[in-house]
Amino acid sequence: MDIQFTPGPKVLILGHSFISRLTQALTYDPKLLPDFNLAQCSVSCYGIRGGTVDRLQNNEDLNAHIQNFQPSVIILQIGGNDLCDPGLKPETLACKIVDLMSDFQLHYSFVNKIVVCELFTRTQPWYITAEQYENKRRIVNQMLPILVYDKKLYWKHLRLMNSPLQIFASDGVHLSALGMQKCYRSLRLAILHAIES
Repeated sequence: MDIQFTPGPKVLILGHSFISRLTQALTYDPKLLPDFNLAQCSVSCYGIRGGTVDRLQNNEDLNAHIQNFQPSVIILQIGGNDLCDPGLKPETLACKIVDLMSDFQLHYSFVNKIVVCELFTRTQPWYITAEQYENKRRIVNQMLPILVYDKKLYWKHLRLMNSPLQIFASDGVHLSALGMQKCYRSLRLAILHAIES
């Protein structure tokens, strides 16, 4: 996606396939604006399909994008694919996510704030049952707000996760068009929270 620079902070929305799909939706859904309808900042999205915490760590293409864009804020949506690993404990994942946030702050001096978003539920996760996934997800989402500190924030997708509407696609993992619109609005609020706090 082409980056449109405006005065003010630069915000990078970074994550797995949810963000990759959001980037695509920004090109065809008229309800989703690439600038998130925020004149006070520049927004760029970078999603890696099948992305995990380890795949974001030391990723050369991602590093080049971050160095080029130089965001002062990173919004991080990651961890859902990691949870599908039957051998990965949720406590370990929560710590790995916070370590990734710290690494970004250490390696990119221009990053002033990082917001980690709550992990999404999945009705049909890979390699484990929906109940196992949900139990692990609940633990990670309980740990993250406790572990983040020092210019790190936690964002809860309240209007998205508590929606009575069908927000998931038929695969039980990704978001439907309606879910994508709700995710977009939640991420927009996360951006505003980050740049105003």
